[in-house]
Amino acid sequence: MIVIGVDPSSTSTGYGLIEYDSKKVRYIDCGCIRPKARMKFEDRLVYIFDQFSQVLDQYKPSESAVESTFFGKDADSAAKLGQARGVLLLALRKALIPIGHYSPATVKKSIVGSGQASKESVQFMVSRQLKLEEVPITLDASDALGIAMCHTRKLTIATSGKASKRKPEVEALLKKMVRR
Repeated sequence: MIVIGVDPSSTSTGYGLIEYDSKKVRYIDCGCIRPKARMKFEDRLVYIFDQFSQVLDQYKPSESAVESTFFGKDADSAAKLGQARGVLLLALRKALIPIGHYSPATVKKSIVGSGQASKESVQFMVSRQLKLEEVPITLDASDALGIAMCHTRKLTIATSGKASKRKPEVEALLKKMVRR
């Protein structure tokens, strides 16, 4: 199964793809979606949606994991992050991909062992655990890989090593929702 992890942002959305089976996790790809800074905010959202949809079409992941919104001191930034996260969730739902949601602290604890770990620590551990020859270029991409890896650990615990499967009635309901 292919799992995509997503680190939402309106300026640099990270994504990371891994292949997972009950015995191992293998790196596939990672990167960032970066709209031009001079774009209107609404146009950035369209750009993020379009670029992310292309990644989904190319790799056809069967599971996804998205970092939950982090609420900082700036309400405007939090609102923009929520809107960017919303277009990513829309793209995943339209592609009929199940979505797991994880807080930054949950991901850090899963990857590094501490919910207060730095982004650089996550980057180092992701690189080490996936046996990458080079660390991912950006912290957003390595965070996304960490989110995907966190999800696979949840799947392993929840299914005792078996990949999760959607029931046919859930699949039919999702298809009806997308047609609307």
